[in-house]
Amino acid sequence: MSCAGWTDTDCGMSWCPTTQLSDADGGTGTRRRWATRFLHWAADARSHRVICLVLGIWLLNAFDLTFTVLSHQQGVLHEGNPLARHMLQSGTSSIVLYKIGLVLIGSYPLLRFRRARITELGTYVILAAYAFLSIHWATCYELYATTATDKINLAGIEILMSAPPQ
Repeated sequence: MSCAGWTDTDCGMSWCPTTQLSDADGGTGTRRRWATRFLHWAADARSHRVICLVLGIWLLNAFDLTFTVLSHQQGVLHEGNPLARHMLQSGTSSIVLYKIGLVLIGSYPLLRFRRARITELGTYVILAAYAFLSIHWATCYELYATTATDKINLAGIEILMSAPPQ
């Protein structure tokens, strides 16, 4: 990508100026060129932010997939999604392929239109949803670990949850 006075090859970066700007035109042309450069820089920065956000979505999706499979194998999870529930019952590979396929299909429009503001906003929303899901998983496993191994004081009665009833 290049614009007036800026090229990718001069110093390896698209924001590196290749010409000195003069104020011979009274500064209006200079402001326009700087405004154009700033808009190109902002669009490139948005593009890079969206790519990083999509990578975060992939990472959090892998976290979700790992905990979904682990909790299903441990018998802790009751999957609410009927399609995912069927795939979990069919085997681990089907749910892995399903989740990877959904993330790849969902990432395509985000990466394709990464320079648009609405794409950046949408990517933030998706990442926030996955972040809340990750917090939910952490809370569920913390609760599971507490109830499975520790003594619980329930209404003044101390119960050891890991010991079988006698």
